[in-house]
Amino acid sequence: MMRWLWRSPLVRLGLAAACLSGALLLWVLRDAFRVDDVNWESESTSVSVMTAAPAPSPGYSLNRVLAAIDKDPFHPERRRPGARFQLPVDLAAASARREASQVTEASLRLVGTAVGANGGGFAMCAWEGGNPRIVRIGERVGEWTLQRVWPGAAEFVTPAGGTITVRVPKAGA
Repeated sequence: MMRWLWRSPLVRLGLAAACLSGALLLWVLRDAFRVDDVNWESESTSVSVMTAAPAPSPGYSLNRVLAAIDKDPFHPERRRPGARFQLPVDLAAASARREASQVTEASLRLVGTAVGANGGGFAMCAWEGGNPRIVRIGERVGEWTLQRVWPGAAEFVTPAGGTITVRVPKAGA
């Protein structure tokens, strides 16, 4: 039975692959444990040759590196900044919202609100200095649609899909 097993081409191919992988393993292990020759000719205690420091990349000057060291995030005297960091995109969006609210104040004046049961209600508002009128949820005033009403505030949807909240001005303001 053993002779039949040795005559099989798959067994021979498997044995050849095992021998090849074993030889490759021995070659890699020999290179891994090989120690390179060390030049022992200069046995002085002082370093006779100074190794050249790698040239700094052009983007990092010495002043830039020293400035980074001065801003050590783990320095005990360092404190948290007064304002939280915001991405420039977020700052631009906040600025756009402020401008939209200023446009809202100029074009829409909210006189009062009435909140009903089950989320219903209406708002009394005047568009661009016109006469005040009652606007129910879902109705339009100018180009905006009333979406929600709270006591003293109303939320409108603009044609662009954004939402703007308008508040009733305080007495004397």
